[in-house]
Amino acid sequence: MSNLATALVDMAQRQPQGLAMQDEKTVLTYADLDDLSARAAGGLRAHGVRPGDRVGLRLPCSLAFAVLYFGALRTGAVAVPVYPRTRTPTVDPCHEACGARLVFTAPDETTSQEMRKSDTTLIPVGPDFLDQVTFWPRHTGVVHRWDHDPAIAVRAPDTPSGAQEALLSHRMLRTAALTARTLIDNTASHVDPAQVPPFSASGTTHGLNAVILIGACLLTPGGHAAVSDSGFPDAADCPAAPPPSGSAR
Repeated sequence: MSNLATALVDMAQRQPQGLAMQDEKTVLTYADLDDLSARAAGGLRAHGVRPGDRVGLRLPCSLAFAVLYFGALRTGAVAVPVYPRTRTPTVDPCHEACGARLVFTAPDETTSQEMRKSDTTLIPVGPDFLDQVTFWPRHTGVVHRWDHDPAIAVRAPDTPSGAQEALLSHRMLRTAALTARTLIDNTASHVDPAQVPPFSASGTTHGLNAVILIGACLLTPGGHAAVSDSGFPDAADCPAAPPPSGSAR
């Protein structure tokens, strides 16, 4: 199966206590990220999302972005990272959100106005979002997708509304994740791999860059990836990440 979400499921089985992501307050192991993304998938299915549908993510690179991103992929949906700077008085599903009629967005003073005016379903993602997700139903399965099936739809920011969108396949995402993590590991090559921290979610990155960086969290520090592509060893051959000193949600 080529769905990138299978890489997360695989890592959660191989290294459940391995450190996957963190922000200023929260650490997620692979088991945590797998469970939360399964619940996100269950919530998306409850909203009527089905394979091939599009789910908008107008969020910074964050734990919530990662959970929803992998949750969307698990359902076979196409994730649509929406750049905040392209915000208009209403979210136009035909243009800004590339056809997504369900968009998760950081709440602010304009969100409530948009929710009343837009024909797109906007779901605010606040600071307690991960706590809310723990109550969503779990969808543990992963919908089969081929290498060439689209996983991401993007429109370059600040381009005319009629500009053609770009579709990225699951294979392209695996390649991007491998490249990103290789660069990260090379930058930290002077550090003991056992001391490399989990992928750090930063609120300064949006859109496609966030997608690529979050994909890189599927690789173990100092090793290769469960998203292994041609020529790369499998995660089973990699050293395990150190157990966390504690995790929270």
